[in-house]
Amino acid sequence: MSNSPMQNPMTTSLRTGALLAALAVLAPSLPAQPAVPPADAIYTNARIWTGDAEHPAAQALAIRGGKLVAVGSAAQALAFRGPSTKVIDLQGRRVVPGFSDSHWHLSLTDQADLTDAKSPAEIVRRLKAWAAKRPAGAWVVGRGWTPSDFPNNTPHRRFLDAAFPNQPVVLTDRDGHQSIANGRALALAKVTATTPDPARGVIEREANGVPTGLLKESARQLVVTLVPSPTPADMARRIDEETRKAASFGIVLIQDASGRAPDHPVFTILRAAAKADTLRVRYRAAFPFTPDASAATVRQYTKLRDSTTGPWLRVGIAKGMLDGTVDAKTAAMLEPYAGSDDTGLPFWPAATLNKGVARYDSAGIQVELHAIGDRAVRTALDAYANATKVNRTTGRRHRIEHIEVPALADLPRFKQFGVIASTQAIFATPDQTTLQNYAPLLGPERSSRANAFKKFDDAGAIQAFGSDYPVFPMDVLLGIYTAVTRQTPEGTPKGGWYPENRITVEAALRHYTKDAAYAAFMEKETGSLVVGHYADFVVLSSDILTIPPAELLKTRILLTIIGGREAYRSTSFP
Repeated sequence: MSNSPMQNPMTTSLRTGALLAALAVLAPSLPAQPAVPPADAIYTNARIWTGDAEHPAAQALAIRGGKLVAVGSAAQALAFRGPSTKVIDLQGRRVVPGFSDSHWHLSLTDQADLTDAKSPAEIVRRLKAWAAKRPAGAWVVGRGWTPSDFPNNTPHRRFLDAAFPNQPVVLTDRDGHQSIANGRALALAKVTATTPDPARGVIEREANGVPTGLLKESARQLVVTLVPSPTPADMARRIDEETRKAASFGIVLIQDASGRAPDHPVFTILRAAAKADTLRVRYRAAFPFTPDASAATVRQYTKLRDSTTGPWLRVGIAKGMLDGTVDAKTAAMLEPYAGSDDTGLPFWPAATLNKGVARYDSAGIQVELHAIGDRAVRTALDAYANATKVNRTTGRRHRIEHIEVPALADLPRFKQFGVIASTQAIFATPDQTTLQNYAPLLGPERSSRANAFKKFDDAGAIQAFGSDYPVFPMDVLLGIYTAVTRQTPEGTPKGGWYPENRITVEAALRHYTKDAAYAAFMEKETGSLVVGHYADFVVLSSDILTIPPAELLKTRILLTIIGGREAYRSTSFP
């Protein structure tokens, strides 16, 4: 039995009434509690992968002023509903953060598409169809060929000379590191048997010294600079077309690695679009990294970075090149390519690179270095380690781009020095070129560690996925499929190409969202669905986290939302 005295019900009632009366008297003097401002839009009945480790799943989200004000249950989101709030029922569909393409290039030139041509005859057919729509005698330009399109994996101008004896032709390979020029184009460029190889470039020649038409790395510039440049109006049109296309693939942030000079007309067009609020996606552009840049040049870059910090356009990373590609045998390797004494084409001496990286690092500039071969990757890591040591800096988030064939011993150094591994998921496609040219040049051991995304994850590196568009399509779902299966879209080879290097869908999704945003210093704004972040997300036709990998190829982007507004809507979305 309790020792407390019994309460008199009448006494309790009187005390409660007195309290309520007192509160009624005081109420006018208490400050009014402000109403929660209503959301502009609420998306509910969804399966949301937030990318946030603390709250990985949600069913609804609310948006106000382009940012997320609620991510959680339907009740939590609907608490922000007001008279004019738009409520969208997503009917149980999968929602993920908007994708970022961490390595992308703005292509400004209209050119014939030579992707998967597979033979010189098909290349010529496509070129003739393309040229028929252009003025007579105009330059014929194309992109997308690979060595495996030619007999013995050897491109040669004779195929072009026969079809275009009097019209200049220059064709860039898929990777953008080799070009084939016909005789007319070489004549206009004054490239002859006596023309020396330029620094960091190769003119391929016959035994008698006559150019074959194949120009590698910087030697390409001898010819491609003669192709008429697009007008500013053409550039503006291309920017609009390419960013519209990006949004259709669910991309909300482009990281353009073209490395154009600050006075390039593209920057004027981008700034004008950002000011007019007409950019289709968020855009982060790079300026050049050159190891011998002067202090004045570096100051110019920091000024550009500090003056371009808006939500739609940023310029804040320096892009440099350390080597070429495996297919061209210009990727810098520690050991020779199979069957040869060639170890590739390193672009800079280590001492020169170290000084340059330290100069940019001391100015607070993030650097991204193209490095494909294991020798180039090691050189880049050494340069970043040196900058950290001499400048005593941290947190720069320097990056290495592509990293196709790293030495396994170097993988832990990415985490050690905080270097971002900027890789391309679709590079693991075991297509004809990979199996007939790329892998034979590397040999089995190096092939087994080529584009080995799981090895980066296991080493604790932060890995940011991109496409290297237009080298490969900017199709994120195709990239996820490739990283997960290491197969072609046709499902070959069975079991995948070096399947031990496959990763999960969720890991690939993280690399395209949260990790990619981190690589751009934007992880507190986009890349995950968290209150306060921009409302950047994608609605998918299928639940990519539960379907069989082959079904990824059938999944479609239904809706791309950037900053709370529709950037893309599929015709099949209600």
